[in-house]
Formats: sequence, C-alpha cells, structure tokens
Amino acid sequence: MKRNLILTTSILLLASCAEQKLYEPTVQPVVQPVVPVQLPNPLNLPGKDQPTYVNPYPAGTHEHFAAQKEYPLTLDHWADDALLHQVTRANSKLVVCIPQQRARLYVNGRVALDWAVSTGTNGHETPTGVFRVIEKNEDHKSSRYGKFINAEGKVTNSNADLTHGLPEGHTFEGAGMPYWHRFTPDGVGLHTGKVVAGKRLSHGCIRTQNHVAQKFFQHSVMQLPVYITRAVEDYNRGGFVKPIDVKYRPKPGNDYTDMAPVEIKIVPADSPEAHFQA
Repeated sequence: MKRNLILTTSILLLASCAEQKLYEPTVQPVVQPVVPVQLPNPLNLPGKDQPTYVNPYPAGTHEHFAAQKEYPLTLDHWADDALLHQVTRANSKLVVCIPQQRARLYVNGRVALDWAVSTGTNGHETPTGVFRVIEKNEDHKSSRYGKFINAEGKVTNSNADLTHGLPEGHTFEGAGMPYWHRFTPDGVGLHTGKVVAGKRLSHGCIRTQNHVAQKFFQHSVMQLPVYITRAVEDYNRGGFVKPIDVKYRPKPGNDYTDMAPVEIKIVPADSPEAHFQA
C-alpha cells in the first residue's frame, strides 16, 4: 500500500510539472528585419564640389572610379577585362548617357567598360531609343562626310558634305570611321573620333577615343542591345533605363555622320556648295 502511494504521488508530481510547463509562456527571440543597404548612385553622386568630399567606395572598383571628383568630365576610361570576355548579346547592353557624355557597357548587371564620348550637337542630335548593333566594320568610311580632292591631288575642302554636290574635276574621300558600330539604317553609330570630355561634337554619331573604340570592338557582338538615353541610368539596378528616358527622336532630316548612299550631283568648283563646311 505504501509503495502504491509513493508511485501515485510521483505520477501526480510529474503530471503537475508537465502541466506547469505546458502553460509557461514561451519567450521568442526578437528577430530584426534585414534591410538591404542602398548605396548612392555613384554615376550621379552629389557633394563632389564640396572641399570635404571623400570618395566612399573602395579603390580599384568601378564605383570608386565613377565617384571621383572629376567624373564624368574625364577622358580616362575604366575596364574590367574579365567581364569583357563574358560579353554576349543576351547578358550585356551598352548604355550611352547623353547628359554625362559617357558610354557604359554592362555585363550581367555590372559595368565592364566606362568611357567618354562626344555625341551630336544642336541641330544634329543623336537620337535616343533602344537599338542594336547591326553592323561592325574595323575600317569604315563615311559615305557623306569627308574631303574633296582636285585633279592635282590637293585637298580643297577637308570638311565636305557630299550632299551639297561634288565640285567639277574633284574626287571625294570619305572620312575614316575606324571600329564602326552601326545602330540605325540611316547612319547612327559609334566609331573613333575626336572626343572632348563633356562636350557634344558630332553630326549625330557617338565618337570614342581610338584606343577605347578598339577595345570595345574586340569584345562587342552583333545584336548587342544599345540604349541611348537622356537620363542617367539606375546603377543599383544594373543600368536600368526607364522607357520614358529613351523615347526622344530628332526631327527627320537630321545630319548623321553616315547616311545611305548619296546621289552625287556635280557643281561648279567655285560654287558655295562646293566649299560648304559641314
């Protein structure tokens, strides 16, 4: 009997403990939400004009390059050779930023090449929109702009526009446009040419320094997407460009650097048309 009492008491104590544990409030640890750090857009970083400005990005990165005080008004370029070797038309895109006069090649959402360009001047604006590389030519020559050479081999007009007519007794030599990439049938493209940081100089094309144009040519591919925009792209989204930023198109008749074949008319050598300066 005594033994049964002890067993009964033990069972009751265990049940009491179990019941107590059942109703004890459970304290859950407080989990703080993970908030991603959204760094400022280094392509358009404010405060660079302040004497206390300090570049916030690690040296050697593209972010550091773009956050330098002189950027975007620099002729220096930045390249990631490992990324350049991964370029395909599916994972890459070229963004030409009109306000910054910079071109940036993105590969898998990261900048692989960043360089200075000079786009079209007033009245010869570079069209904005979404394009693709539809032609590559290492030694292209313009079918419209170039120089007039007389029978004695003398250059009589070094900045001639063939649409104004070919002077009598002259020949036309198209301007060299090395490392040519055509974006539109009517002659908008990227090629070697004079570049001044932050300044628009061309008849509508995207001029690039020769050594950078050559590097881009080596790694670019046909059908590469090209975005020419009047806004600075969203760096934190891999160069995303809003559709509203790329819809501007100049009026028809803009003077692009390389038009379709020009119908040549012969004009007197001493006529104003023969010496028209484009």
